[in-house]
Amino acid sequence: MYRAVVADHILFDECIYLFRPDENHQLNKEEESSFSYLLTSFELPTSWELPNCKIHPSITGNRAGSNSVFICKVDNPKWCNITNSNLYGIALAAIVTFVTGRPCKSTRHFYFGETLTPTDIIDLATTHPILIAGPGATSTRPSAATLQQYQIEIAKLISRLYSVPYPTYVILMQAIRLIHLSQVNKRDDFGLAYLLAVSAIEAVAQKAINKKALEKKHPLESEWSKRAKEDSDFGELFGAYKEARSKNQFLKERFVEFINKFAPSSDWENIVPHQFQDYVDSSPKFHSYLLEKQLDEKYPSDLSKEEITKLISDLYTHRSCFIHRGEQPPHQHPLSYNRFFQEHREYKERILKESLLPNYELLIGIARHSITGWLATIKT
Repeated sequence: MYRAVVADHILFDECIYLFRPDENHQLNKEEESSFSYLLTSFELPTSWELPNCKIHPSITGNRAGSNSVFICKVDNPKWCNITNSNLYGIALAAIVTFVTGRPCKSTRHFYFGETLTPTDIIDLATTHPILIAGPGATSTRPSAATLQQYQIEIAKLISRLYSVPYPTYVILMQAIRLIHLSQVNKRDDFGLAYLLAVSAIEAVAQKAINKKALEKKHPLESEWSKRAKEDSDFGELFGAYKEARSKNQFLKERFVEFINKFAPSSDWENIVPHQFQDYVDSSPKFHSYLLEKQLDEKYPSDLSKEEITKLISDLYTHRSCFIHRGEQPPHQHPLSYNRFFQEHREYKERILKESLLPNYELLIGIARHSITGWLATIKT
């Protein structure tokens, strides 16, 4: 069931179940059409035909200053009705964000009409304003080739989401939502965005990697087990030890193993687009040099296996520091000045400590590649 009055709040479970209803959810039995709105961070000049829906070309609305809004009307599937139409748009926004790496949103209610008035456009502009000029501006005009690739990948992902077993679909949508929330909150709080991206990977890793395969028993455990049968006091202590061990689900180890298996470092150079890619696509003859590796820039292929393992493990550690202490990740730059990594230096107790940090774009690329890599192994 869906709330009759959303009260300007989102419950994403409703969006999950409307995007792909299960047998327990009542579908729209009338022949009425419904629609939603997708607020993108890029211009869409042509329609996208996707499984069960169609995204129309964007309408651009300008705001005071250097902000714009890009509004795409979405033709919803037949099973949606007018009063829950926005729920479909929210789920679709999460999927489009996940695939493109470009933040998208939808509306928290269904009150907008099929034809937008100037006032409607102003209201939507406040929902998802996009900075188009100045420091931190967004590149809003992907090349035609990039947009076509987005459409293909979004359609492929939606088809897979409809074909996998329903419990698996729910797990995937929850992880996709975490990536979505990471992207739309990055400008407000880098640490929160980092937390959500790492959590998305962890959520699927717990399903994909069996903790028993990583469990390492103490070499004396068989002897302790024999002694526990003879000594009740020791047996009680041994039972507490095993209970504590079972609660430690080797979350970091599963996290590292999941990335190594489904997004190995050998793939990283193919999953992170260069920050100047859109610019070069517009004029490759004159600007292709911008994509070349800089002399002081490190690529994944420059790192040893041990360095890669430490870098992945540190992702989890920095996430835990944010959760438990509110401590931000040590990144000095929220934007990519190098393609993959940032070099971090700090003095602790008069000792210089250096570390290599993955850029946010690499973290998102790893999350997307590992989750979709695992999805490809699921039987339909």
